[in-house]
Amino acid sequence: SYHFQPIFSARNGRAIAYEALMRPEMPTLRSPLTVMKLARELNRLYDIEHITLFKASSAFEKLKERGLIREDSLLFINSIASVSLNDTDWRDYRGRFPELARKLVVEITEEEELDPAQLERKRTVAGASGVFALDDYGSGLLTIAPRYVKVDISIIRSIDTNTDKQQFLTSLVDYARPRNILVLAEGVETTAELRKVLELGVDLLQGYC
Repeated sequence: SYHFQPIFSARNGRAIAYEALMRPEMPTLRSPLTVMKLARELNRLYDIEHITLFKASSAFEKLKERGLIREDSLLFINSIASVSLNDTDWRDYRGRFPELARKLVVEITEEEELDPAQLERKRTVAGASGVFALDDYGSGLLTIAPRYVKVDISIIRSIDTNTDKQQFLTSLVDYARPRNILVLAEGVETTAELRKVLELGVDLLQGYC
């Protein structure tokens, strides 16, 4: 199943997007990391990419139908950097979710092996937004050219009292702003953390669950 964590604008506090979070429900597979490890070992990463995109989108649309999510909300979906849907499956997706396809933000983690050809396909496939978010970033800031960059909870936690973390975030904001990259603070939990990341100029806010 998929749960949806809101992403808030630092400017006005409105939820502008939601990240789909995988929640395995089998007794022996309780962790998304375990699912990914098993899929990688069995050469079934394509199945995970397909299931995530279709099931998360379906659940998201149902929440919109119930009026729980605004129609213009973006959907962040974690994507495997070395895998993209084939033409048949993408046509199927676009046929089922034509509006949502244009609101997708493909979230890439650099822990996965980056495949430039598959990344370019994700960016240019017809009918999709072609927008990337980068999590656990490094050189991907240069190679992927994301629209969003996520700052890990390990940096955000206690940032209000840690000057090294503050300097890190300040440097990232200074890098991102002239390049039209939006900085998303991930794992904001306390009022003090919230005030500090707002002071340092982040664009978006996400909690932790």
